[in-house]
Amino acid sequence: MRKALLVALCAATVALVPVALGGSQAEPGVTAKIITIGGTFPLTGVASSYAPIPKGMTAYFSYINATKVNGKRGVNGRQISFRVEDDAFNPQQTLQKTQALVEQARVFALLGGLGTEPQLAVRDYLNSKKVPQLYVSTGATTFGFDQKKYPWTLGWQPDYQAEAAIYGKQIARNHPNAKIAIIFQNDDYGKDYIAGLESGLGSKKSQIVATRGFNVTDPSVGSQLTDLRRSGADTLMIFATPGKTIQTYGTLPRIGWKPENIYLNSVSATDTFMGIAVRSAGAATVNGSISVQYLKDPANTEWNNDAGMKLYRRIMAKYLPEANANDGLYLYGMAKAYSFTQVLAKLGATPTRAGLMKAALGSTFKTNPFALPGVVTQTSGRDAFPISQVRLIRYNNGTWTAIGQLVNGRGK
Repeated sequence: MRKALLVALCAATVALVPVALGGSQAEPGVTAKIITIGGTFPLTGVASSYAPIPKGMTAYFSYINATKVNGKRGVNGRQISFRVEDDAFNPQQTLQKTQALVEQARVFALLGGLGTEPQLAVRDYLNSKKVPQLYVSTGATTFGFDQKKYPWTLGWQPDYQAEAAIYGKQIARNHPNAKIAIIFQNDDYGKDYIAGLESGLGSKKSQIVATRGFNVTDPSVGSQLTDLRRSGADTLMIFATPGKTIQTYGTLPRIGWKPENIYLNSVSATDTFMGIAVRSAGAATVNGSISVQYLKDPANTEWNNDAGMKLYRRIMAKYLPEANANDGLYLYGMAKAYSFTQVLAKLGATPTRAGLMKAALGSTFKTNPFALPGVVTQTSGRDAFPISQVRLIRYNNGTWTAIGQLVNGRGK
């Protein structure tokens, strides 16, 4: 009997060891030294222009893994391993790659997955498995508005409806007689922006005189823009991802249309994409375009002496020396990775998936070195939109310039 008791005690001790060490039996993706997360991104295909985002995230995690805090490298002594999968912006592939990350790689959480349709394709699956789908790289309003229905999912950036509402209010205030035409991606992404614009225009939404949608696989947007020009509109809203935004600019001079005002959504408003647009359409077509920003712009010299920008450039020089550091998508990736490490640090020595979501949904972080001064990352039980503050900006001769103070698209 004594021998049997000894065997039982040893077995119990062995069973407890992985939990005490934070091993994989305690929580998927967690060991005493490593925490493994994953994400799906379009490294190839129609949206491959977003590939710098996971590279920026990876570079920041490399920096964190090499930096000592309280004598330990990483976050709470754990290294972050970030597994990036290419879904080519195809929702079916997103589902397949996500299932592999969860069931085979056994990641702790999904972080930063890109695209409205791709991330909607895996939301039900991840919530059924109770796996965090954290800080998705899309501003689709549903990722904040429907968070209670999907408690394991959370957005990050300002949502598209709130962004477009700011454009609507700006037009109603400054261009009350404008005739508005909209070219939009014909899915939840583009429709989100239209809903926001109509909300911002309020009683003046009759200023919208024409809308035309396109599919991301369409070879051109020429027919849509020709129809919009015939409407007599003098203001063009471009609600498109970067490739189609650039194509839109390039098509305008070819059909002989120079709208008096052009607004484009923030996801396409980076130095890299605008530079390509200028080369395609000419500065006369692109100059004067209006968008919003909530992060610092590495292409703008106003941030040359900023501590956060200096940190960004040091990380880029060490971990991505071959990359174009003026491409704001790398900085976007780092800003998101920074937010994740802030939340992860709150979990202490025993991180859990449930703890991660609880921390992400009940935290206020007043600073992010890569965000505009004053931008706060804040969530609560009543507010599942982490970032809501932006400022209007105008593009001229290669530079975005602020044309207003920070405003909150959600009215907080």
